[in-house]
Amino acid sequence: MSVVWQNASMNRAFYIIFVPVLLVMLGYILVFRVMGLSPGYPRLAFVVVALAAALWWLGRKAARKADSRR
Repeated sequence: MSVVWQNASMNRAFYIIFVPVLLVMLGYILVFRVMGLSPGYPRLAFVVVALAAALWWLGRKAARKADSRR
């Protein structure tokens, strides 16, 4: 039961962080488009990849820590 609860809380934490990041990314693109500027897609792509890598690394770290407690 605790494994299911940990997965549910991890999914909820993922959404709490990821949804605002996507909204900020969308706002970043829209504001720069309205201003007539190029939004800098390579830089934006780098930030998205870095965020995904950090979330993946933290998820693996938390899973290993949970496994070591058994």
